[in-house]
Amino acid sequence: MTKEEIVSAIHVCAKKLHRNPSLRELRAMAGVPAKHVYKRWGGLSSALRAAGLEGIGPGYSPAEETVLRDWASVARKLKKLPSILEYEKAGRFSGKPFQRLYGSWRGTADGFCEFASKHQMKRQWGDVLQMIAAGRAGSAGATSRTAACTHATRPSGEGKDHGWKKMFRKGGILRDRPVYGAPLQWPELAHEPVNELGVVFVFGMMARKLGFVVHRLQAGFPDCIAMREVAHGLWQRVRIEFEFESRNFKKHKHSKDKCDVIVCWKHNWKDCPLDVVALSELAKNLYH
Repeated sequence: MTKEEIVSAIHVCAKKLHRNPSLRELRAMAGVPAKHVYKRWGGLSSALRAAGLEGIGPGYSPAEETVLRDWASVARKLKKLPSILEYEKAGRFSGKPFQRLYGSWRGTADGFCEFASKHQMKRQWGDVLQMIAAGRAGSAGATSRTAACTHATRPSGEGKDHGWKKMFRKGGILRDRPVYGAPLQWPELAHEPVNELGVVFVFGMMARKLGFVVHRLQAGFPDCIAMREVAHGLWQRVRIEFEFESRNFKKHKHSKDKCDVIVCWKHNWKDCPLDVVALSELAKNLYH
């Protein structure tokens, strides 16, 4: 096995796991024996650095600099800011590291602006910064994180009289504050979830009533390992992936063979091959 093949295998495993693979995972997932890693690279750390994952060991999420550089490289290749699906197809990682770092995929561009400004890399990534600036040119109320790359792009004819229009997204949603789900009458949660983290919280509230006992929560796929009561007094280990909508499992290109249950808020995957626990329906009777 060549050095290039080992590096390629590391990229594939890291993308599936959403973190760096261990030697055991490299062998199990890509058929790369540990002795080949030591023979070609002298150890896993050197192989990870060669794969562009320097500074972080197995089991850890990709470092911010590494994922931002990869995101910018994809933008440069596509000559436009990638959507999450475009990035996952062309990039080395999934969208999860970006969502953990910046709260949402849309926050990645802001994070890159701050990164480039902080490390004085505007010249190196000038073309990507121009793409970001072009995307912000028609928007007012940009956050302070994007100020470094948008200060020269504001239209000269923009006046205070029209500034109120740019405070709103389509449909009248204000840009400068988060959105909430419908109100709930629960003491633990005031509004319905609007993202995957909200689903995790509600599942934690309901796990006992649903017949689950959580053993492990993790950043990699699947999100959760738990025991499930399958009959009175009988329990089995199950692998759980949390999604806001069940069809996101398919969008994220997860393997159905490595998961048993999708826990979601909305079930909208008609022909889903996995068991689905749709919390929005079950939660109606939580306090009844």
